[in-house]
Amino acid sequence: MVYLFYHWEDLCTFCRGLAFHGNIDRLRAYILSFGYWAPLISALFMIGQSIILFLPAFPIFIVNTLVFGPYWGGILSWGSAVIGSILCFSISKTLGRPVVQRLVSRAHLEAAEASIKKYEKYIILFFGFIPVISFDVISYASGLSILSLWEFIPLVCIAQIPSALIYSILVHKIDQGLFDTYWIVAALLFLSITIASMIMRSRFKSSERKQASPTHP
Repeated sequence: MVYLFYHWEDLCTFCRGLAFHGNIDRLRAYILSFGYWAPLISALFMIGQSIILFLPAFPIFIVNTLVFGPYWGGILSWGSAVIGSILCFSISKTLGRPVVQRLVSRAHLEAAEASIKKYEKYIILFFGFIPVISFDVISYASGLSILSLWEFIPLVCIAQIPSALIYSILVHKIDQGLFDTYWIVAALLFLSITIASMIMRSRFKSSERKQASPTHP
């Protein structure tokens, strides 16, 4: 931890490079450089990206599998993602909408709030399996709802399983050269869900723009 403090400038430079280049190898080497502290550093990266939406989560899922293996890496990814979501929820519940709107896209936040209001709390599970909107946004939006922390925790624990499980299994199979026909089918299924999510997100944004545009008599 002292190393992290004294090398803050190097960390900032690294993060800027990662944000633009998405270099998995650099992230892997950086996390490994902390030795016994590596799991904690990885968890802090996951939690940090959840709170400030600074980094995409998937490189951290991938690196956790490569560094810690599919089992412990998957648990680390899942656990730190759950903690990040709970912190997002708590920030939203405690500090309110003005703070959240500084952290989250207003359009995405309103879309998440509308979904939770219309379909109730179990829509959170849907967003875990089909990532139409970033789950971090869902966590912030949940904090602005009447949902309590104790209602949110079991839902987010379940909702964060698919991403951790899929990334862990697929990355491990690819890394071990065991990416056979069955896993190709699984990957194609996952890709199809992702593409469908992107299409749904695009259509939702389009309908938002139409609703936001002024009507003329």
